Amino acid sequence: MKRIGLLIIILMLSTLTATADTIDIEQFLNRVEAHSKDLKLAKQELRTADANKREALSGALPHLSANAGYNRNLNETYMYVDLGEGTSKLRVNRDNEYSASVVVGQTLFNGTVYNAIKGANQYKKMSNFIYDASHQEIITYANKAFYQALLLRVVREVSQASEQNAYENYLDIKKAFDNGLVSEFDLLQAEVRHKDLVPQTTEAERNYKIALINLKNLAGIPVDEDISLYGGLDKYPDLPERESLATILKNRPDFNALLWQEKLYNTSISAERSGYLPTLSGSLAYAFSSQSNEWSFDDKNEALVLGVNLSFPIFSGGATRARVQKAKIERDKSRIIIDKTRENIEMEIESIRLRLDEAHSRILSANSTLKTAEKAFAIAEATSRSGLSTQLELKDSRVMLDQATTGYYSAVYEYLEAYFDWERAIGKADIDG
Repeated sequence: MKRIGLLIIILMLSTLTATADTIDIEQFLNRVEAHSKDLKLAKQELRTADANKREALSGALPHLSANAGYNRNLNETYMYVDLGEGTSKLRVNRDNEYSASVVVGQTLFNGTVYNAIKGANQYKKMSNFIYDASHQEIITYANKAFYQALLLRVVREVSQASEQNAYENYLDIKKAFDNGLVSEFDLLQAEVRHKDLVPQTTEAERNYKIALINLKNLAGIPVDEDISLYGGLDKYPDLPERESLATILKNRPDFNALLWQEKLYNTSISAERSGYLPTLSGSLAYAFSSQSNEWSFDDKNEALVLGVNLSFPIFSGGATRARVQKAKIERDKSRIIIDKTRENIEMEIESIRLRLDEAHSRILSANSTLKTAEKAFAIAEATSRSGLSTQLELKDSRVMLDQATTGYYSAVYEYLEAYFDWERAIGKADIDG
């Protein structure tokens, strides 16, 4: 009974140890969406854009300030007045002085403020496009990383299966050798074939584990947490339809960000030109003051003042003109960057399309090669057991099968990799891709 209880405990522990969190591509992308530090940094830029907008709006809103003060006069202050009959000495202060004021200021016209508000709105829209571009880059990278891990899992499984097959073949040959049916040379060949595959399996296991660590880092999963990937490379999307360059540019968030940057530079030019324009502002002020030798408000004075101020710039030594010129240069540079980016996008689209077509053709060819290799290995394995083929022939057929298997799934991965790049290049990469 004790042995049975111990066996149950061992089985339970092994089951718990083997339990892992299984995630598919959609769950993985959702975790990347929630935990990506790069996305969090991009979102901080959106917050900066909101703060800039509020700061710009503040220049057009009324400004309210209040002030209060108290002075204790430690000596007396006099004013001397000549009244014609001699000089009179009059005390003009008291021991305690109290003061308070409230001022409301409002900008009535200021070209800089108007352009600052307009520029803040443009910066907000530009930041949104920059965030969308960053989001698509990260989602594209996450997609490729997930399917690369699936490919490395296939490579590991192929290596493990090949090693296991070589070991079982070695046991069969050893049994045949013990019965005097094969030579020692055949036995040594089978043993060497098995031992050669052991380090390959170890390397494949290591590469797969490294890929899992990379996925955990992207998705914010603790490194010591076990995960299992759900999915495979058996299915892949059809070749996508071509789209016009105009449609692609309209959908590309990075290109749209450049367009809004050009608008922002145009607004900057207008803002610098505002240095030539007058500024009109208004104010309403209330002031209270009191003096007393006691702790009371005696000798009070109150004032309510409404004012308007108009300021004209006359000469700034050419500073305004220089700032306008610098803003124009930045605008012209942005136009050059837009033209260059348009050309690069067109080249990128054609390059990715070539990769897609080539990878799709490779899938078809690799699939045919894989079926042939599977058939050849099955024949070699059967004839080897019956002694009609050598261990070298069996080894060669297995190597061909392994190469054909990894070649097929590598072609699928390369197609998926190009497909994800295509989705990003046409501006349609998202979490559902």
